[in-house]
Amino acid sequence: MVGFLLLSGTVYAEQHYTVQPGDSLFGIAQNYQVDVDALIAANSSIKNPNSIQSGQTVKIPDENGSPFTITAYTAGYESTGKRPGDPGYGVTASGEAVEEGRTVACPPSLPFGTKIHIIEWGKTYVCQDRGSAITNGDLDIYMEDLDDAKRFGVQQLQAKVWTY
Repeated sequence: MVGFLLLSGTVYAEQHYTVQPGDSLFGIAQNYQVDVDALIAANSSIKNPNSIQSGQTVKIPDENGSPFTITAYTAGYESTGKRPGDPGYGVTASGEAVEEGRTVACPPSLPFGTKIHIIEWGKTYVCQDRGSAITNGDLDIYMEDLDDAKRFGVQQLQAKVWTY
């Protein structure tokens, strides 16, 4: 099954696979020559990677990546519940300091250090943080300024995931 997704005037072919009895995400990833973590991250419907069901549809990331719902956050209280001077303020779940233009919060299916390339922007971020609302198919870009983060809103963008 092939679908088309129109974003920012660019057409991306999105390939889907229907899970067969006995399939595993690892096997599907091998068959399509994609990283299993990227496969999991691209599929918000996958709640437990160890338990996929026959008949379930899985999106296969291609060379153009996969669509992600992207939001923005800051180090401030409104995003993290922390204030300047609090322990851990400005420190990510991976222990790194937040950095605009580099830090992105990713779903737990992506290991820290995973590179996330936002195709429309031509920018690559590093998975350094987690967020309670960040699940497969979601990303949260770190921004210094709260007003910038609010203006960013919620965007649907193509992203490539590199876990190597």
